[in-house]
Amino acid sequence: MELLSPAGDLKSFYAAVYNGADAIYLGLKSFNARIKADNFTNDNIADIVSFAHIYGVKVYVTINTLIKDGEVEEFLDTVRACIAANVDAYIIQDFGMANYLRNKFKGINLHASTQMGIHNLAGARVLQELGFSRVVLSRETKLEDIRDIRDNTDLEIEYFVQGALCVAFSGNCYLSAIKNGNSGNRGKCLQLCRLPYKVYDNDKIISEGYYLSPKDLSLMDKLAELRDAGVTSLKIEGRLKRASYVAQVTRSYRKALKFLEEDKEFSCDKERAKIAELFSRGKFNDSAYLYDNFDIINPKINNHEGKNIGKVIGVEKFKDIFKITLKLTEQIGQGDAIRLVKDSIIQSIGVGNVNILNNNCYEIFSTQKAIVGASVYLLKSEAKESNLTSFVRPLPINMHFSGFVGNKAILSASLGAMQVCVQSEKTLEAAKTSGVTYDTIYKQVSKLNDTKFRLEILEVEADNCFIAVSELNDLRRRVIAELEAEALKLYNLNLRKIEETDYQIDTIINTNKDNYYIISSHTDLKDIDTSYGVILCPNSYDMNLKFEIIDICKKGISKDAIYLNLPIVSTGVELQNLQELVASLGVGVVANNYSHFCFVKDYPAIAGMGLNVYNKYTAKYLLDYGFDNFVWSIERENIEESGLTLVSGHPALMTFCHCPFREIIGGNCGNCKYTNGLIYEDEKNNRYRLRRYKLINCYFELYSEEVLNKATKAGKILDIRKV
Repeated sequence: MELLSPAGDLKSFYAAVYNGADAIYLGLKSFNARIKADNFTNDNIADIVSFAHIYGVKVYVTINTLIKDGEVEEFLDTVRACIAANVDAYIIQDFGMANYLRNKFKGINLHASTQMGIHNLAGARVLQELGFSRVVLSRETKLEDIRDIRDNTDLEIEYFVQGALCVAFSGNCYLSAIKNGNSGNRGKCLQLCRLPYKVYDNDKIISEGYYLSPKDLSLMDKLAELRDAGVTSLKIEGRLKRASYVAQVTRSYRKALKFLEEDKEFSCDKERAKIAELFSRGKFNDSAYLYDNFDIINPKINNHEGKNIGKVIGVEKFKDIFKITLKLTEQIGQGDAIRLVKDSIIQSIGVGNVNILNNNCYEIFSTQKAIVGASVYLLKSEAKESNLTSFVRPLPINMHFSGFVGNKAILSASLGAMQVCVQSEKTLEAAKTSGVTYDTIYKQVSKLNDTKFRLEILEVEADNCFIAVSELNDLRRRVIAELEAEALKLYNLNLRKIEETDYQIDTIINTNKDNYYIISSHTDLKDIDTSYGVILCPNSYDMNLKFEIIDICKKGISKDAIYLNLPIVSTGVELQNLQELVASLGVGVVANNYSHFCFVKDYPAIAGMGLNVYNKYTAKYLLDYGFDNFVWSIERENIEESGLTLVSGHPALMTFCHCPFREIIGGNCGNCKYTNGLIYEDEKNNRYRLRRYKLINCYFELYSEEVLNKATKAGKILDIRKV
């Protein structure tokens, strides 16, 4: 299996290469979902890719945001720069841009971002048909669905094994966009999920904590299961993490994979502990959604917990600051970061000068007055971080020097099975005193500190010839340059050849200006306009919907104008049940995931909000695929006259695959604690409620009590469900 590491900056990139990554994913300054990272540029991407390729490491560029119509030319220029740099593949979310690139750049290697929400066979098949070579599966994908994709497609399968989890289903979190205008689908998420929330049951506060903040993921002990299920690439999250974290996680998973390949017993506890020291939100989640796991949220902490290393035993006023005495199990030093915790009081302190006392005690100084008895957590050890980030793994090479009087000197270098050689410009002459020696040759050709290589073996064949030090240095420089060029040449022979065409697409869109109500039941239909259609979002997807359809028709709505809203998330088995249900109902469908494309040929179909129609290209390709109409993304600012727009209501801002009631109240599926009165309230008094819908499993939608209102010239959708 491929080990795929993140790089949000240059230091992290080198950390990933040196510590054993098989591939690295990174973004440029624009169009990537981690826009807050330092990232890379059109100007330096070629050097970055060349460095990786000499090490045999692949580079995948993330162009995984939704693209505005006015950004397309800049987007294409970014792709062109990456093509010129010989990037291995492109991780993409935007459906319109993926189709455009596939036609514009013949041979381009596309990977479907986790933001596309692929989590079952039906969705994977759609992307294979559209020319994708790999799917980055949603973190919510079940193990049996991974197996199903492996057995029934030719796609490579990439799966997250380490790092932060999103609480909302991949690609369909709109909370930051709607509340703050900073879209996660545009790389600007403000992570409102990491804030503290008060939880109410109707008017009564029942709990407080970080109830939208998941634990970090660690599947280090599940690698054999993932391999057997068909996972091709193990993905580490962390483009916003420090280089030391990237180094340690890459190193730990490289070790775990080595033990797996050698079929040796491996205990991951020590490696997880090393990772946790650098970053973890408490205990790791060690199974994610692979199985029926409910232990997703950690309401007590939303950031790096750190390692408990002792207590505060003394606090003394010292001039204008405080002298704090600590008794510790580990040494601390200048540049470290610690957190002091006493009951509900939390203080973060950067360590400056440190006085080392007897009995494992230390004095530090701070403007903050610490509390005696507070626990000390080490958040960052400058010494450990420096040790991790200073590690370099040069490539071992062999050299052979040949020097004989009357001939030109020859220096060859080999890396693995690859060999290159250069010769001196001048013919060698006999030495006037002593001839060239092994030590003389070694001293000059081994000066490789400014290169990627380290001399492992040198062979010398020479007679009583003379060669100047300057000539030896020139031979060394030229043979290294030849070696790098040959390594890149051989690597690039296996890259896909990409040819830019003059392809263009007409983005003029014409659709019917129909209007629709969103309802959960026929009881929502009061004082309605019967010329409107209905999009039914039921609480339960079962055969009782036959009677619901009849009751809707009794309200004066034509059956031809009724559409069943298909849920964003459904396992492979649940999707099969949905197919049987739709066949029995005889109504249209609103598709919210790529897995729903299987309905388009047989039923009237609208591309729903879940498909993130953000630009005209996506709209056009969906219509060309066979959809009758589409709904613009609720994040899109400028709404056209064509298509459909949600103009009022309470859309889902997040979709959960875990049970928030079990997390907050307790109970289980046999003792369900569901209530429609559960409310989350943030520090600014924004309030959110939950809707549940049932397939085989239960899923939950978080929506705002505040009504979303938009003006449009397109077809209108009014969400009239009860709050």
